[in-house]
Amino acid sequence: MSAGGRVAAFGALLVAIFALAAAAGGAFGPAVADDADKATHATHAAAHGHGRAAATPAASTGGLRLVASDTTFSPGRSARLTFRVVQPGGATLRAFDTEQARRMHLIVVRRDLRRFQHLHPVQAADGSWSTPLTLPDAGVYHAFADFATAGRRQTLGTDLFAPGNFEPLALPRPSNVATTDGYDVALRDDGARLRFTVGRGGAMISALQPYLGATGHLVMLRAGDLAYQHAHPIGDQLAFDIGDARPGRYRLFLQFRHGGTVHTAAFTLAVAG
Repeated sequence: MSAGGRVAAFGALLVAIFALAAAAGGAFGPAVADDADKATHATHAAAHGHGRAAATPAASTGGLRLVASDTTFSPGRSARLTFRVVQPGGATLRAFDTEQARRMHLIVVRRDLRRFQHLHPVQAADGSWSTPLTLPDAGVYHAFADFATAGRRQTLGTDLFAPGNFEPLALPRPSNVATTDGYDVALRDDGARLRFTVGRGGAMISALQPYLGATGHLVMLRAGDLAYQHAHPIGDQLAFDIGDARPGRYRLFLQFRHGGTVHTAAFTLAVAG
């Protein structure tokens, strides 16, 4: 295919993806992504999405806007993503709460729910945030800025683009087992609670190392509208209360630390209506 043909094909792909996203957003209702943060561990977990349905992030919510300096990246090449959280009136928000040892969590995933990344940008003196970012393959990605300010949770999102030939991959079928980096991870769904166990070489691992002050982290993304939920475990268990998750197919990204390295296991979960 000629260079012009590839550009035209990619443009057509973007139009189709945006139409799908708009339709999904209309079907699932407006974006709502902020909750009150509390002092105790149980209510702190609720502020991170436990006990409520996942919400579809938007570039603007709660009066705040996410503004990225550049949203186009060359596939496979590292570049710097810089963005600001802008308040009503145009001033850059500078005050952020520390949550799980960080003041900003940035989740990046391709829109077919592949190529997951969990990053922690650094804030500059002018209030902007930046991080090195590599979009490994061509496609449309979505970045979720997950943070708290003045005790309130917020999630803002924006699309990122890596031009080139792109064929979206089908979502893997639901499964309760996953393998990553030589680890075997099993999922048990108790309804509103998801429980995970980690093993290697046929032996269970009971002592995981803390990762950002917790036993693990779980990001849930719903296929179609990218409804987002970032959950933290219940106590020292590798168990997560997902509350009343709405029907749909979700991609789960479980992160845990062992052997001094953070590992990510991915699952597909179907939530019935």
